[in-house]
Amino acid sequence: MDGFPSGEQILAGLSHALMVVDSQHIVSWVNPSGEALFGTSAKNLIGRQIDHVLHFSDPRLDAALTEQDISLTARGVMVSGDERRLGIVDFDIHPLASDSEWRVISLSLMPQDGPILESENNGPSNLAIRAPDILSHEIKNPLAAIRGAAQLLDRQLDESQKPLTQMITAEVERVVNLLNRMQTLSSNQPAQTKAVNIHTLIDRARRSIEAATGQVVKIKDKFDPSLPDALIDPDAMMQVLTNVLANAVDATKHLPNPEIRIVTRYSFGASLSAQGENEAIRLPIQIMVCDNGPGVPAELEREIFSPFVSTKKEGQGLGLALVKKLMRDMNGRIRYDRENQDEMSRFTLFLPVAPKS
Repeated sequence: MDGFPSGEQILAGLSHALMVVDSQHIVSWVNPSGEALFGTSAKNLIGRQIDHVLHFSDPRLDAALTEQDISLTARGVMVSGDERRLGIVDFDIHPLASDSEWRVISLSLMPQDGPILESENNGPSNLAIRAPDILSHEIKNPLAAIRGAAQLLDRQLDESQKPLTQMITAEVERVVNLLNRMQTLSSNQPAQTKAVNIHTLIDRARRSIEAATGQVVKIKDKFDPSLPDALIDPDAMMQVLTNVLANAVDATKHLPNPEIRIVTRYSFGASLSAQGENEAIRLPIQIMVCDNGPGVPAELEREIFSPFVSTKKEGQGLGLALVKKLMRDMNGRIRYDRENQDEMSRFTLFLPVAPKS
């Protein structure tokens, strides 16, 4: 059929990374998605030993890379390249049916770690987030009574006993604030999106943190001046940026040489299918907030956006859960990873472009 794409054109257009390896375990071909995953060109990958290119957290998978006849599929495994962690992937390796001298490797980034981003679902985690709507009324009423009783007692006690009632009042306020934040997580209010210059919001967020902490926040920025307006809710985005930047400031405040970077860029590849829509929404606007703090412990990385997961001793674990929800409400996504090359923690925000008026 005239004009029908070739087999190589079809393979090149796939969204997951494909690699072809010869009988000597040498990389012979990589598709464009593979180049994007590794962050380098096919020219730099072709001709290298596959076990020098890929490294898995499970040594059995590393061994499979150089076993000629093996066919293997693994789900949700951590994979790294030469200098950086690539993410959690679904991995498949198998010989070609037509010629067993050649093997095909497939790497598909799982939603929470890669730029191909997940769709919404109604799983148990979402049900858990909605639980505050059911419980808040029943909890807040007795809390109000406890606070009122403590305030009445406070008027009748001498000064030596008042710290106890003041502690009760303060703890009640803390629990009420916690419930309010949980209710925000469970709300289903639609985002009020419009075209916004993201650089203006970044500057506002920085100045907001400076006002709150009383200190100048030193940030190295690398902005793309040609970046188009993003289609976002400015209030929600302000909360997202303030939260992520505040985390970076907190992570670096005790370091002798703290470093925070913000990078903006336009990049193809990330997309999602919005609820109720058939067409995927592209998310080419990226904001990367990096810091040289200690980062997220490896055992918490996959849960860092879940409610009540925190790396801080005094943290409630709701900040990043709220950030994730706000980003979803705006048809955006957020990802955490760590750059092994320079040991920087990185939160990447993926946002849609505002349509031209």
